[in-house]
Amino acid sequence: MRLPEPQLRRIKSLAASRGVTIQEAVQQALDIWASHLQPVAALPLDTLQGSLARVNVEKLMRQERKAEIKKDRRWS
Repeated sequence: MRLPEPQLRRIKSLAASRGVTIQEAVQQALDIWASHLQPVAALPLDTLQGSLARVNVEKLMRQERKAEIKKDRRWS
């Protein structure tokens, strides 16, 4: 992981003031972050619910691809 130098110095200082290495501090932070995540249930595309239930995913992907191609052509 790369951080801007001032941010890295600040985090190292905070970790040292608490008696841990920066690696230990990062591991603790990631453990806390991960513990707050909700498990995501993988659903097959034919059983999508909620906001994606009525979306034609293939059509949406084609539209996004066309927009990308159009954008790329502008830079050529």
